[in-house]
This record gives sequence, C-alpha cells and structure tokens, in this order.
Amino acid sequence: MRTLGLSTAAGWTVFFCGVCLLAGEAKLPDPHYDFEPNDPAWLKQAVQFHGHLGPWAAAGARLAIAARDAAGTKGYFDLEVIVEGPFAQPPKSCFLDGVQVATGATWGKRNIEWKPADQIVVRVRNLRTGRIAEARPSNELIKLATSFKPKPKVSGAAEPSAEEQRHDDELEALARKIAHLPAESLGTITLLGPQKQSKDSDDSAR
Repeated sequence: MRTLGLSTAAGWTVFFCGVCLLAGEAKLPDPHYDFEPNDPAWLKQAVQFHGHLGPWAAAGARLAIAARDAAGTKGYFDLEVIVEGPFAQPPKSCFLDGVQVATGATWGKRNIEWKPADQIVVRVRNLRTGRIAEARPSNELIKLATSFKPKPKVSGAAEPSAEEQRHDDELEALARKIAHLPAESLGTITLLGPQKQSKDSDDSAR
C-alpha cells in the first residue's frame, strides 16, 4: 500500500488552501480614507488608486484635469501625456499617480511619460486633433503641496498612534484644500497644435 510522504501531503494542503483563497470574492485594497460630503467625486477615485489622501496626488489630479479638458480629450485612450518635474521619489512622485487618475493615461498603456526636470509641466496631446495643452502650476499650488513635510511612521503598530493620526489628519486637510482650490488659482494653461496655428493663420489673413 502506497502512502503519501510528508512533502506530498504538505503540497496537497497548500494546493487546497490556494483553491480556498482563489474561490473568495475578489476585491480591491482598502485605502486609508474617510469620505466627507464635500469631497469631489474624483477625489475618491484618486485615493482608491493612490492609497491615501495626500497633497501631491491631489495636485497632480487637479492640474491634469485642467490640461485634459483644455486639450479636448475624453481620457484613457485618446491622449498622450508627458509630465515634467522633480518626481524621482515620494512624496513629490505621488503627483504622477494623480495625473494617471485624472487623464486615464497609464504606464501599462504606454501613453504617459515622465521626464525629470526642475519645473513642473503636464502636457496632454489629443490624438484625434493634435491639440496640445500645457499646464503649469501656480506658486500657490506649489506652496500648498510643499507646505507639509511627511514624517515616517515609527510605531509599527496596526493602528496609528495619536501623533501619527494628527499627522494624517493634517495631511488630508491640506489635500482637501488643494482639491477645492479655485480653478483660476491652479496655474496656467498654454494651448499648442493645429487649433492654435489655424487661429493665428486666420488672424493674419484679415
């Protein structure tokens, strides 16, 4: 009579456990976020993608929404995005997550690119019309995004300490301030491409 060895039995145990795990309901990870009634709808989507409510992700989303709208794109597939800025490391690199959410352009679709630079520019090109919108942040937006210095979590506990909770609350308050910043305070939009060239040609012909 043949018996199962210990390693074989362990393998079956792992296999059956794996089946149990795969049979469970699929769900996305839970972000660190408590929705507030005044939060814009896009903010919840940005937090789901990014994982928490932070100022740099909010700034990236706001500026990219403005550029996407100015370029006249629907998002996801009808645009190409180039982002310039000092985004090598967090928290500034969180800006790139906000841009992805706001435009629908992702590194998986290969329609977004980051170029290291000192100054921040979000450039959106409409693939249907060739129109390009360049968005540059205002001093006010940059000041808000950089006004809070992140602190590493050192407690290691499952629940944040009182100090860490205060830190998170201040961070979220700043992000919400950016989310509600008036459109005219976000920065400047420059339009390039066929539409602008056509308008200049019409003006010169008069």
